[in-house]
Amino acid sequence: MLNTAGLSLDQAPPIRVPFAFFLAAPFFVLLAGVLLLWQGEAVLLTRWSPSALALTHLIALGFLTQVMLGALFQMLPVLIGARVPGATWIASLVQGCLILGTLALVAGLQWGGTVRLSLGAGALALGLTLFMGAAGVALARGRGAPRTLQAMRLALFGLLMTLLLGVLLVAGLLGVPIGGLTAWVDLHLGWALLGWVGMLILGVGYQVVPMFHVTPAYPAWLARSAAWLILSGLLIATAFTLMGWSGAAVWGFGPAVGVLAVFAVVTLDRQRRRVRPRIDVTLLHWWSAMLSALLAALVWLFGGRPELIGVLVLIGVGLGLPSGMLFKIMPFLSWFHLQHRQVAARRFDVRLPHMQAFIPERSARVQFGLHLGALSALTSAAIWPDKTWSAGLMALGALMLMGAAALLSRLQFDCYGRYLEIGRRL
Repeated sequence: MLNTAGLSLDQAPPIRVPFAFFLAAPFFVLLAGVLLLWQGEAVLLTRWSPSALALTHLIALGFLTQVMLGALFQMLPVLIGARVPGATWIASLVQGCLILGTLALVAGLQWGGTVRLSLGAGALALGLTLFMGAAGVALARGRGAPRTLQAMRLALFGLLMTLLLGVLLVAGLLGVPIGGLTAWVDLHLGWALLGWVGMLILGVGYQVVPMFHVTPAYPAWLARSAAWLILSGLLIATAFTLMGWSGAAVWGFGPAVGVLAVFAVVTLDRQRRRVRPRIDVTLLHWWSAMLSALLAALVWLFGGRPELIGVLVLIGVGLGLPSGMLFKIMPFLSWFHLQHRQVAARRFDVRLPHMQAFIPERSARVQFGLHLGALSALTSAAIWPDKTWSAGLMALGALMLMGAAALLSRLQFDCYGRYLEIGRRL
């Protein structure tokens, strides 16, 4: 049983709004798998190769941001009690721009071309600006859990900084002279992973970890200070980069990485102390993602390969955590919307299935196994890129990644099909 205390469920948008984002996301992972099969050696040899940059944006924008935006259209009204204005039509515009922009930018990073890069940056800037405007209005009106609200507002600022730096970098690729380009790439990466994704994980985690697994609440000292510490660190890194002291920017990234590592440890501790003893697939994904985050922090601290950090963060956290959350969120939304329709139509003769019936646990565990296999193979290949067997591990990881994405997509469409089938009887 979920603990839904504190949710404003009556303000949720139509189910097609978040589901459109969720259903599209796995196709970008399939594209990433194809790119890994084609250019895997170049991807893990150096993070500066065109294929590594293209792969990073396929996962970060195509999958991760796609799921995060879809979830936010749903969570902003539910968690903080403020509806996103014009959510239905704005969501369609935002998703159209996100898909077009991601595909064009990835093509531009892989093969070059002024038109591809300009189209990609322009479409992404338009779509994300629309989203930030609408979400900003909702966050300004929000009156929900203060710590969640705070982390979400700062995460939106992190997305704004990520977008501005991304546009700057595209301008650099198009010929605009920018001094110390690599330092600006690191700053863009820092704001994206720590400021946008990291702070959103904090804000959502404060609510969904206790709700999904009936755990104690996060400690006040962490919830009160974590997001501000990350923001402070990133602002320090930005100031050093602006002054041309790129080597000193690490003093800003360090505290932000440390805070997220502490969050991972506290999350694992909270889940260890959960009331409900059952180990479901969402919990397995959370454990895998938090351990990946901790490993990535350790590799970064000891100066390990950036490509290994990329695998742990993008595959371990960026693919794993949203996948696990989707196995909870999609069945819950399906059941919740059907229940509302049932009450409105007074069709109590139609029996609603239990939430587990929308996505079978056994199939979801197979998907987790494929994800874990892909993560293990790609992590090993990133640790030893020059070994003769690393190419085989890379190919195996790519195939398992595609298998996990295909199965996730199949389970998502089955869930939506089940929702539509029952909905037609109401």
